[in-house]
Amino acid sequence: MNLLLILVGLFLLTFIGMVIGIVLLIIRKEKWAGIIVAGLSIGIGFYILLAGLNLATIKLLQNSSNPSTFSDFGSSSNNYDDEFTDDYINVKYGETATLDDESLITINKPTVSREETDYDIYEVKVKVENPSTDDISFSSEDVYIYDQADDDYGDEITEKAFSGTIKPGETKEVTIFFRVYNFGPYEVEYDNYNWTE
Repeated sequence: MNLLLILVGLFLLTFIGMVIGIVLLIIRKEKWAGIIVAGLSIGIGFYILLAGLNLATIKLLQNSSNPSTFSDFGSSSNNYDDEFTDDYINVKYGETATLDDESLITINKPTVSREETDYDIYEVKVKVENPSTDDISFSSEDVYIYDQADDDYGDEITEKAFSGTIKPGETKEVTIFFRVYNFGPYEVEYDNYNWTE
């Protein structure tokens, strides 16, 4: 970084030299002195600019080829992973979980709906029951598929997503589609519950 600052400073000096050369050439009518000063300043400035761009490019390439550069941003002795606690309540696929609003949610194991060359489409069947006396709200967009191997979430691509109110005594069954780029194993998350095998 210090070398880059030095190069910027030298480039500014060559710019000033070019201005002085132009002043000598046009205002003072000293033709050869103006041409020499301006020419040398432009030439030296060009090489300093090339060196600065070269250094910046090398630095960027070093940072982008190092996979820990972005993921370890701001890492210190108090690393986030050290303090992370999984607050999800684990539930087996096909089992029903009772949420705080008394709704009953059952999520089945994701199954392959369609295989593509770069990704697969998985479908997840979700059943939401409302045994309470109050309306509950549910959105299929709040259901996520998590790829444990890739440490990433799949993309929800359901064309007819459900988002709305479920009346007392009503049951709603939805199928949610996800695009995933790895082979799993997968977890399905909703609210603070985590369905796994």
